[in-house]
Amino acid sequence: MRVKATIQVNGQPLRNAYIEHLVAGIGTNMYMTDTDGQIRDEHSDKGIDSFTSNADIRVICQNPILRVVDGKNWTIGVYQDKPIKDGDTVNLNTDAEQRDWYNILNRAQIAYEVAFKPLSFFKGLPNPDFPLGRLSSLRKTRDQAKRIDLSYPDQFPNQNPFSTLAPLTFVEPKRVGDNFPFMHVKDKSLEPRLFGMGGAVPMIVPHELTHALHFSFLSEQKRGHTQDAYIGFIIESLAAGGSATHNFTVRTTPEVAYIEAGGWYAENFTEFMRARQGGTMVMPEAITPAIQAQFVAAEVPLRLAPVELPGPRPVLTAPGFPALGGGGVTAAGTGPRPALDIHILHKPVVTEDDVEGAVYSAIFVDFASRVGLDLAASSYFAANALTFGEYETFIKNTHPELTDTIASVRKFWKL
Repeated sequence: MRVKATIQVNGQPLRNAYIEHLVAGIGTNMYMTDTDGQIRDEHSDKGIDSFTSNADIRVICQNPILRVVDGKNWTIGVYQDKPIKDGDTVNLNTDAEQRDWYNILNRAQIAYEVAFKPLSFFKGLPNPDFPLGRLSSLRKTRDQAKRIDLSYPDQFPNQNPFSTLAPLTFVEPKRVGDNFPFMHVKDKSLEPRLFGMGGAVPMIVPHELTHALHFSFLSEQKRGHTQDAYIGFIIESLAAGGSATHNFTVRTTPEVAYIEAGGWYAENFTEFMRARQGGTMVMPEAITPAIQAQFVAAEVPLRLAPVELPGPRPVLTAPGFPALGGGGVTAAGTGPRPALDIHILHKPVVTEDDVEGAVYSAIFVDFASRVGLDLAASSYFAANALTFGEYETFIKNTHPELTDTIASVRKFWKL
């Protein structure tokens, strides 16, 4: 018979997590939860094959996006063994059940579904539900070496001894062993932004997941260059008396600025969706071109400072957004457009190619307002790029009709 059960974490469906059927304590067949937390087999049929109405299962803290490991216990994989009977709901909602680890896993899956999977780049993969590849079986897929790992709570001693800042969450582009990304996430007591504690924006997972995915689709040579670029930036910053940290308006390096610009995209887009939904945690929904255009429209006034001109200020209702870098602009999607004050000019809030805020604004706001967020964001992952210049070269090579457009963007933001 089939033993059917649902897996939750803190009352929410545990989405796309691997489930192993245990017989006498030994793992047999591999299953996976669906988006409702229901256990399904290789063919997406509900339930686990069993001779009785009971079964023992292992809920593995891993999905097709990443595996969460225990940073306090030699970074071993996290799992919970549970007995189930037909119709059960298993809710991992206690510290003993490592609910924080499964919460992180779920947030990563949701961030992927909201900010990444709707993009053409990910839609164009052989199996968008398995962005790192789907092998012949769920077990082989789970065990493949091409995998992002996330250590929580990470014990990597990366605190600057000359700074009062807490140890930093970061993504290692090329870990020792398999040269694949490794996410280091600090304890929630040090990172209130992990779960949105104390009113903080829950941005750590989407922001850092961007880096892990970006690095995953770089060539191995590029991943190595990324690692070298970050280490060089840290050493130079500390030598100059800096804190070896970055921020939206801080000058770093062109490589750091480009990498962090992608993190700002996922962070801002998921927060836009969370505010739009009105909940405490963003949830997946169909992301349409209209929603993407609304996001870009909401970002425009945040990334440009108005410069008022003297004289009367007539207001024009137009079908497009203001031209950020010159030329006509029509955003992708449909729906109402804001009234435009034609006597308001704009200037960039930040500029230069070594400032992540400028690179973010250039790609995900300005360029996106001209060509659509899908093309702008998809190209970020497709370009095998580590600087805006490399991104621009990719656009010119793959979309020669946009050569003047991307050049205008570069000039406006002084990249």
